[in-house]
Amino acid sequence: AGSSGWGNFLILMIVGRLGADATGLIGTHMITIRIESASFLGGFAIGSAAATLAGQYLGAGDPRRAMSAVLVCWGCAAALMSAAGAVLWLIPEHLTWIVSDQPQHLETVPRLLRICAWVQPVFATSIIFSSAMRGAGDTRTTMVLSYVTTFVFRLPAAYVVGIVFEGGLVGVWLALCSEWVVRAVLFSWRFFHGRWLRAVV
Repeated sequence: AGSSGWGNFLILMIVGRLGADATGLIGTHMITIRIESASFLGGFAIGSAAATLAGQYLGAGDPRRAMSAVLVCWGCAAALMSAAGAVLWLIPEHLTWIVSDQPQHLETVPRLLRICAWVQPVFATSIIFSSAMRGAGDTRTTMVLSYVTTFVFRLPAAYVVGIVFEGGLVGVWLALCSEWVVRAVLFSWRFFHGRWLRAVV
C-alpha cells in the first residue's frame, strides 16, 4: 500500500507537468482510473481468495494443493479481467459518457481506456500471484518487487515517455501499463520458482 500510495501521488505530479492545463489533465487521468477500476475489482476479490487458500494449504503442509488453488484463482481472474478489458476496448466512448460529457474527457479518456484494456490479463497475473505470496507469508519479497517496479520502472518511465519524449498523457499511460507487464513477469518468476511455498511450511 505504501509504494502504491506514494507512486500514485508522484504520478499525479508528473501528469500535472504535462501541459498548461494541469487541472484538465489530472481530471482526465482520474476519470480514466475511475472507469478502469471497475475492471480489476473482481481480480482483487479473487486475489483475496488466492491468499486465503495459499495460507490454508501451506499451513496444512500441502504445497501442491496451494499451487493448484492459486493457479485456478489466476485462471478465473484472468478470464474475468480479460472480459472487462474487452468491454474497455469495445465501448470506451460510452463508458466515458456515463462519467463525463466534457469534450476533453470524451476525446482522451477512450484512448487511455483502450491502452489499459490490453493489459488486464497481465494485471490479473500480478494481482493473483502477489496476493498468494502475501497469504503464504512471503511478504518481504512482494514488498521489494512492488517498490522496485514502482520507483525504478514506473515513475522514471512515466516521466521520460510523458515529459522528456513529449508523449503526454497517452505516453504516461503507456508507461504505466508497461510497468504492469514488468511486475507480472517478476511475480510470475517468483511464483513458479517456488520459494514462496516454503514461507510458512
